[in-house]
Amino acid sequence: MAELPTEFERLVATYRNTAEENDRLHASFDALTWGDPVLAAHRRHVQDNELGFGDPGFHTMWRMLLQNAAACFGRVRALEIGVFKGQVISLWSLLAREYQLDVSVSAVSPIEGQPMPRLRIFNKLRHWFSERFRERVASGNFYPRDDYEGVIRAFFNKFALNFDRVTLHRGFSTDPVLLGRLANERFEIIYVDGDHTYEGAMHDFRTFGPKVVPGGWLVADDAGCELPGTVFWKGHESVSRAVRELPALGFTNVLNVGHNRVYQRTR
Repeated sequence: MAELPTEFERLVATYRNTAEENDRLHASFDALTWGDPVLAAHRRHVQDNELGFGDPGFHTMWRMLLQNAAACFGRVRALEIGVFKGQVISLWSLLAREYQLDVSVSAVSPIEGQPMPRLRIFNKLRHWFSERFRERVASGNFYPRDDYEGVIRAFFNKFALNFDRVTLHRGFSTDPVLLGRLANERFEIIYVDGDHTYEGAMHDFRTFGPKVVPGGWLVADDAGCELPGTVFWKGHESVSRAVRELPALGFTNVLNVGHNRVYQRTR
């Protein structure tokens, strides 16, 4: 007897990329998150303590996708590029425990801030003369200094999770040594939320896209500027432009939740 389609598969089968559908899906996913005690507690902690960005409905998206990946593959190897304060990797770890999923969580991140230079006159000059600097500002690539590892460990401890079970590749996704360590790694899910410049996003898509196993998924954050819809923030133009290249890399856009775009590797 054929297995019944998962919740995620049923959603993908009927999804249409229209303004009405995207707005409806965004609202319904937000409601599903707040209606789930596990997801709601995690998301509320994020919002109350400024531990991340995005929309509440992303929690529901991740629940559906992880459960679907587990149904398809059994063991799920999930990689996040760009951790910030640990919202997504802690959520993956929480979902794995609460829903008894075999999820191996990995991350690529320097786990440190990238502060804007303090001298205003210097910043003004760079803004005038450096297109790269202007793009980094526009795409939100600057973060203040903080004890990011301490923040992430406290986040994990809040939900009785063990941060040391995460395989952390400490560094930028362009680091040749780090990439060498990851050369033979493959993943069922990769979440790209690192450098939001066009060049940075394209590097991550081209470098890490081939590491997604056939049938697996790549989720691009802040990539919805070209999506129809009116009730959600759409992200950054630079990343939205970069995702145009994903079909050529063998990916098909199967679902969009707010500015998170879900691509499945189909070849």
